[in-house]
Amino acid sequence: MDKKEIGKQLKHFRQLAGLTQEALAEKVNIHEKQISRIESGLHFPTFDNFMKILKVLNVEMKDFKSEKNCPTLNKSKEKLIQIINSAEDKDIELYLALIQDIQKYLKISPR
Repeated sequence: MDKKEIGKQLKHFRQLAGLTQEALAEKVNIHEKQISRIESGLHFPTFDNFMKILKVLNVEMKDFKSEKNCPTLNKSKEKLIQIINSAEDKDIELYLALIQDIQKYLKISPR
């Protein structure tokens, strides 16, 4: 998912929640201009801010839609596969542990 798509969806969820950019920024404790930049696709939110925004909007990662044949997504998958294929065994265990921790944090069920 690219910056514009993330921003578009966050804006949609913010509007569904009935919040202004200013109100969301206040609840997340970031500047209103940063919300504007995220929603307009100029910036990615930091991971921490993204998680705070999702919590305030009562949205989960699985609520985000993504194009199945999105070139950015396909490139990301290819890059991830390259990293795994070139990794040493000890690194693969670390990667798996990190992914599992992220899944727990985001409350995503493994497939």
